[in-house]
Amino acid sequence: MRLQRKGVANAERVRELVDSAFATRYHDLEGTLKAASMAVLLAEEKRSELPADLIVAAWTEYGNALRMAGRYEEAERALERAAAEPTSDLPTRTHLLEVTASLHRNTGRFESAVHILHSAIEAEKSAGNTDAEARHHNHLGLVYEDMGDRPQALRAFKTALDLFGPDAPLDVVASTGHNLVKTLIADGRLSAASAGVALLEPFYRRLTSVRLAAKVEWMRARLCRELQQLHAAKLAYERAYELLIAEPRSPELATLVREMAELEALMSSSSEPEMERE
Repeated sequence: MRLQRKGVANAERVRELVDSAFATRYHDLEGTLKAASMAVLLAEEKRSELPADLIVAAWTEYGNALRMAGRYEEAERALERAAAEPTSDLPTRTHLLEVTASLHRNTGRFESAVHILHSAIEAEKSAGNTDAEARHHNHLGLVYEDMGDRPQALRAFKTALDLFGPDAPLDVVASTGHNLVKTLIADGRLSAASAGVALLEPFYRRLTSVRLAAKVEWMRARLCRELQQLHAAKLAYERAYELLIAEPRSPELATLVREMAELEALMSSSSEPEMERE
C-alpha cells in the first residue's frame, strides 16, 4: 500500500512538472526547460511506477521546450523517445503529433509537417473532437502559409473557424481569426480582411492574452497601412509595441520595430510633396 501511494505521488509530481512546463512556455522559457527536464528525469527514474502515457507526456513537453529554445537536434531526439513509448491516450498522442509537426515546420520540413497534422486531424475526427480538430487545421494553415500556398492556408483557417464550437477557448478562436485575416492581407484581399476584422472584433475585445492582443494590433496596423490609412496604422503599431515590449519573451519585436520605421519613412516621404507645394 505504501509503495502504491508513493507511485501515485510520483505520478502527480511528474504531471505537475509537465503542466508547469506547458503553462510557462511563452513567458518563461528557462523555467519551461527546467520543469520539463525535471519531469523527464523523474519519469525515467520512476518509470516502473508510472503509466506509459505520462512518460510520453514528459518527453513530449521536454521536446517542445527544446524546440522553442531552438535546440532542434535535441528536440528531435526527445520527441523520438516519446514516440517510442506505447500510448493509448488520444490527447497525449495528438499533442505529440502537434509538437512534432511544429518541429518539422521550424526546420523547413513542410511536407512531413502537413502529413503529421493530417494524421492528428483524422484521429480527432474519428473521436468527434471538433475543437481539437479545428486547432490542428489552424496549425496546418500556418504550415501552408510558410510554404507560400496561401489558398490552402486560407482554406485551412476557414475550416478551423467553421469547426469551433461555442465552448472553444476564446484565445484559440481569436488566434485562428488573426491568422486568417493576416493571410488575406498578405494576399491583397483587403475588403475581405476588413470584413474579417469587423466579424472578429467581439472576440478581440475579450482577449486576456497580452501577446495575442499585441498580434491583433499588429495585424490591424498592417491592414491600415495597405489601405493607405497611415495615421491609423501608426497608432495601431504603437499599441502593438506597448503590449509586446512588456512581454518577457518577444522574438518578433525586431520585426515590429522595423515595420514601424518603414511606416515612419513612408509617412515622411508622402508628406514631402505637400511641403513643397506650400
